[in-house]
Amino acid sequence: MEDVHRVLTDIGLDPAILEEAGPHARLRAELGLDSVETTDLQLELGKRFGLDIDLWDREDYTLADLAGRIAAAGSRP
Repeated sequence: MEDVHRVLTDIGLDPAILEEAGPHARLRAELGLDSVETTDLQLELGKRFGLDIDLWDREDYTLADLAGRIAAAGSRP
């Protein structure tokens, strides 16, 4: 979860919002990511962790979803 928080604060989210948000907080609905932040997050996840994730699909990912994907990417050989 630390990696997710770090990326989100690096793209400009207020750390206080992330402190209050639980792991099941949704990126757009609850954290209020706008289109620029969503695009920046998608690009950073690809750059830092090699994740090819479409944050624009129907699912509004949670912080826990992203943390799980980062963990899975890190455990690949």
